[in-house]
Amino acid sequence: MIYFVYGGVIDTVEVTLRLYRSVAERSRDPAERARYEAFLELVSNAATQADIKEAVQLLIAIPAIRQRRLKRVFDDIRRRAEAAGLTAEEVEHELTARKRERRTARRR
Repeated sequence: MIYFVYGGVIDTVEVTLRLYRSVAERSRDPAERARYEAFLELVSNAATQADIKEAVQLLIAIPAIRQRRLKRVFDDIRRRAEAAGLTAEEVEHELTARKRERRTARRR
């Protein structure tokens, strides 16, 4: 499959995984499937063993821990945006545009 995202082309492939039945059953839930997809993306983009370890920890963590980590990341992003002189509205506008582009790309 080829998707056009951010004005460029992203070549993607569908992958078949052999999973234990319990994992396969959980992956029927769109939220769980999204977690696995995010995990695979993190691992495929990992630059270090520490990055892979962090991805694994996020995958196996209970929701409360994932939410706390996510909040820390968003707080860090917010601080960096403010330091760069970006307003909250500018950041929100950019995030909304990127989400829209990703949703459009997934539908193709």
